[in-house]
Amino acid sequence: MGSDHESKLWLGVVFLLGVHHFDYVVGVPEVPCLFIFGDSLSDSGNNNELLTEAKVNHLPYGIDFPAGPTGRFTHGRTAVDILTQILGFENFIPPFANTSGSDVVKGVNYASGSAGIRDESGKHMGQHVSLGGQIQHHAAIISEITKKLGGALGCCPQEISDHGKKGSGSLCVEEETATAFVFNKMLIDLVDRLNKELPDAKFTTINAQVKITEKDKALPKPAVIDNVCCKVGAFGLCDPKGEPCKNRKEYLFFDGYHPTEMVNEVNARNAYNAPNPNYAHPMDVSHLVKL
Repeated sequence: MGSDHESKLWLGVVFLLGVHHFDYVVGVPEVPCLFIFGDSLSDSGNNNELLTEAKVNHLPYGIDFPAGPTGRFTHGRTAVDILTQILGFENFIPPFANTSGSDVVKGVNYASGSAGIRDESGKHMGQHVSLGGQIQHHAAIISEITKKLGGALGCCPQEISDHGKKGSGSLCVEEETATAFVFNKMLIDLVDRLNKELPDAKFTTINAQVKITEKDKALPKPAVIDNVCCKVGAFGLCDPKGEPCKNRKEYLFFDGYHPTEMVNEVNARNAYNAPNPNYAHPMDVSHLVKL
């Protein structure tokens, strides 16, 4: 890797922070509750019992997570796990599929691997919970809480392998990256509209744009930016029979699509305290929780 080598990794992550002002005393966390909507970047086990290829409750996934394989699409913590810790929560937010006995008042993780905005997105991999389904689950949880209280994608290794143009000089699939930018712009417009139309709620988007270079102080030396940490099988996921790399803290991607814990930590800290106004709109999480 030459000293002038440089590439960009664009990870689009949306954290929806639900700050509900119920009549109870807030504890140590900076916000009373955290609700998470998303796909495999945030899934913590909702797909484990579904008929789908997008299911990772097996090694090498979870090899560095305290509880082992849980259904998280990486070797350790996800970005939302780390953000949960930054916000001061004692425990990780439980997946919707495993909320029995959980304190749902503190939040629920609805994210589902291979899910998308449209119901049909990701169906080629099997069952999942689309955004519409996640919202329905949230409505059920809010009803339960009320009763209790009284009331980016084109730069992923797999996409480059499947759709990249050899000899183009680019490490990203430009068509997919451009589409992600269009989506992110529309998402910002939606957040602005929701903040205007729903003055009693606060919305923000976190667009983690990480520029990866050899000189980046947040990365180990050397950082593996163009390979994955495990033997990739179907759909870009880790082969359960394969051994993951030993130096996982040096890799950007664990499998063909999902970042390592090292990248997740960078994204979570940038979400909480954005070093650049382009990361958060209209504000980062540290400012959101103070409202």
